Amino acid sequence: MDQRFIGMLPIWLVTTLPTWLVIFIVLYALAALHVAIKFREVRKFLAGAFFVSSGVLWYLWLTNTSIPLVMPYVGIVSIETPDISGQRAIVHFILFLLCFYFGFVSNMNPLYKQLVRSSVLGTIVMLALIFVPAGTFRYWQGWAYVAVFIICSGAYTVYLAKHDPALLKRRTEAGILHEKEFTQKVVMALLFAACIVLVVLPPLDVRFGWSFMPWQVSIIGDALVAFSFYIFYLVSRVNTYAAANVRVEEGQKVISTGVYGFVRHPMYFAALFLFIGTPLALGSWWTLLLLPGFIPILVARILNEEKVLARDLPGYVEYMQNVRYRLIPSVW
Repeated sequence: MDQRFIGMLPIWLVTTLPTWLVIFIVLYALAALHVAIKFREVRKFLAGAFFVSSGVLWYLWLTNTSIPLVMPYVGIVSIETPDISGQRAIVHFILFLLCFYFGFVSNMNPLYKQLVRSSVLGTIVMLALIFVPAGTFRYWQGWAYVAVFIICSGAYTVYLAKHDPALLKRRTEAGILHEKEFTQKVVMALLFAACIVLVVLPPLDVRFGWSFMPWQVSIIGDALVAFSFYIFYLVSRVNTYAAANVRVEEGQKVISTGVYGFVRHPMYFAALFLFIGTPLALGSWWTLLLLPGFIPILVARILNEEKVLARDLPGYVEYMQNVRYRLIPSVW
């Protein structure tokens, strides 16, 4: 066997074990696999177990920790070196996704199944956009940002699924293809590109040491990201028609209560905190210089959206006269 490959494995895996012990391990693994395939509740349990174990293994890898264990016929061995922990963490996380899908998702409502699939894909893409430019997994700001984003977006999604499934469906119909106005298609394309740059540039900054940011500032950035989702939640409480694209539906009414009493576009107001919080959370001062370039794109979307709403939504012109500010109170 290739010595480089052997060096990546625990010593007891490449040490000759008694035949009876090998047979027992194989039979036990096959029995566990049979039970997991047959019973959905077991798959649900294993999803939780693999989720926890992958987290523990990531912790051992990040902290450079080894764990000794007494093995029969082998003696004291180090079953968890940092390199092995990192590899196992990936395997356990993949097993978690498989058990989660076949335990929870496979018989879900089609909308929820689509949400889970898009969430998993989105998480993978986000991890790639952050850690590939960083060139390392030892980037605590990246892990903290991903954790905050997943927790907040997950909580927001669960709230919508429980209290306003119709709005949840509207929020899933996002993207360039769902926009009817050509101007909005262009604006959405520009916003999409800007968001990619906003996530990719900070890890490059950290990797090459272009700027130094105290850890306290990154924590503030994560707090701003969480606050943006709180405003999303406040919007959703009062406006079930807060779709992700520009449109007016049958039966839609003007909302002037809650956060809509302060600014006409509170969703975009919340997005400002997300735009500012992301580079801070990921540890980059230089990326903040991109923010002024976002403003014209956001302004173009708001102005075109208001044109559509004033044309198609009864009462919106009067609402514009009562609530003067579009995006930032007392500013614009």
